[in-house]
Amino acid sequence: MSDPVEKHLYLIMWPNYALVGSNLPPEEFGKHYTLGSSRYFHGQVVFAEIDPDYRHDFLKIDNYIDQIVPTEADRPKRTKFIATYRVLEHVELSAFQNLYITSTMGKVLQLASKPYDKEHETGYLRTFQELAPMRAIVLSWMSPPEFGEYITDPQQPKSAPKVLFNQIDFDIDDFLTRLEADPFHKSPIPNVHPHKLREQILEVRGNPNKRIKGISLDAAFGQMAFTQLRTGFWIAHHKELLYYPIPSIDELKDEYYEWYKSLD
Repeated sequence: MSDPVEKHLYLIMWPNYALVGSNLPPEEFGKHYTLGSSRYFHGQVVFAEIDPDYRHDFLKIDNYIDQIVPTEADRPKRTKFIATYRVLEHVELSAFQNLYITSTMGKVLQLASKPYDKEHETGYLRTFQELAPMRAIVLSWMSPPEFGEYITDPQQPKSAPKVLFNQIDFDIDDFLTRLEADPFHKSPIPNVHPHKLREQILEVRGNPNKRIKGISLDAAFGQMAFTQLRTGFWIAHHKELLYYPIPSIDELKDEYYEWYKSLD
């Protein structure tokens, strides 16, 4: 185990939302939070490591940093909650380090940020999932950078200063074909009725100028297979964008097999 006096800052963004201090390194923190904490319920965890030197007056980190110390029995301080309200908006993107995805079995996948330079074709309907601080699933003609800028625009009624989101790998044409052949075909989006989903898709397709269409008021992360996610995770702040790519399935099997086999 690493030096127990190390102090880490973690921003948990799923399933709850909090800035937490800990003596545990990321792999052990993810395992503890998933399997060993009384504050957690079943599911996956998404958290990011924040530069331990980062400070913001709103978060009052210095009021709690001295409490992130081992116990008298020399056991590391596992979690010290620092803030649970409006956390993401008060952490600059430059302070984010790696992003971590913890499986329900406590295995941790580390994702490093990379520049996002993909070129996008127009006329492609995407399915985005907002994870923090808002939670929704929406259809949009926008590319990920455009979507990130849109949902962090203060002029928009449903926006936040910073948002974590990902993209669901949803083959819309295949879904519509299967539903036409079988009216009882299951919806690929949890908690969304397949025929309601069809109506929402047709509504957006009938209006190419409609930038966004909500299809669920709650994100479904953890209710669908992780392999159903596409491309990666983004943290958006207006025109700023942090991108954490997801390894391909082959890469997960070859390089991260322990984590891959721990998925539900």
